[in-house]
Amino acid sequence: MYKKSTEIKVGIFVIIALAVLAYLTVKLAEESFRPRGTYPIYAVFENVSGLVRGARVEMAGVEIGRVGRIELLPVGKARVELLIYRGVKISTDAEALIRTAGVLGDRFVEIRQGQARQFLAPGKEIARTEGPVDLGEVLAEMGPAFKELRKVAEGLSDVLATKEGRRNLQELIANFRDASASLKQVAERISRGEGTLGKLLTDEELYQEIKTSFGDFKVTMANLRQVSERLSRGQGTLGKLLTDEKLYHELEETLKEVKKGSTAIAEVADRLNRGEGTLGKLLTDEELYNDLRDTVRTLNRIAKKVDEGKGTLGKLVNDDSLYVEAKRALQNVNRATSGLQEQVPITVLGTIAGAAMH
Repeated sequence: MYKKSTEIKVGIFVIIALAVLAYLTVKLAEESFRPRGTYPIYAVFENVSGLVRGARVEMAGVEIGRVGRIELLPVGKARVELLIYRGVKISTDAEALIRTAGVLGDRFVEIRQGQARQFLAPGKEIARTEGPVDLGEVLAEMGPAFKELRKVAEGLSDVLATKEGRRNLQELIANFRDASASLKQVAERISRGEGTLGKLLTDEELYQEIKTSFGDFKVTMANLRQVSERLSRGQGTLGKLLTDEKLYHELEETLKEVKKGSTAIAEVADRLNRGEGTLGKLLTDEELYNDLRDTVRTLNRIAKKVDEGKGTLGKLVNDDSLYVEAKRALQNVNRATSGLQEQVPITVLGTIAGAAMH
């Protein structure tokens, strides 16, 4: 009886231990799949091959959470729950990528933080995602490339199998060696500061000149920017022309008046061409031109005779004795006039006295 009771006690203890172990296993597994102190966000991928629940979520190589549930959407994409540790904020323009730890390692989710200052609230979805790279697809795509490379190698082997091919290869290597030597010489000349490029790389004075020119260019650009700003503000004559609506209309009216004046000038020129008016006749009437020319010739002949002292007017202009006689005659006339002026009052008084006596 004592032996049986001991076995019963041991059995009850084992059962209790197994129950506690099962409970702890379930709680630890739940903690592993859904750790405490996290909040969920979601990401939708085209393919999540190899990604399992409980995988790491990293940012810049630091673990920031775990992968939660993975479910298939009706549209044929996978929706992944990301359980992010509280205190870690994910920007609204962040990107989620499925990566592999090593070549054949476990898959994990990498989150690249964006530039936005707003953060995803719990339950929101990351807009930008990128699925894992399928090694099988990469190898399948590289297969044709390897085949082409093998064909190239076979063709090269066929070429080198002939004497001409080997000779061409030797010439190619020789040309490459000569080109390398030439490039080496050019590099040495440049390092010694020879040639234009060498001076550009080694001449400190030229560098300072370029630096000064660049500084002047910067000053010029600053001045141009100031001028542009002044123009945009309507300062100065050109600025007013660009921004003053009233001045624009005045200029438009002035141009209209100039256009009218040009039209009037064109009409006057047309009338002159038709020989209308005095100036038009002078420009187009050949007979009037001949009469004017004859008149000018006659005046030239008269002026020539006067200059030579011919005729009365010529003598008046050129004969000094006639001028002296005319001057004397004028003096005699002046004296006679003066005497007459002195005698007139006496004559008048005598006339008055005679009349009174009679």
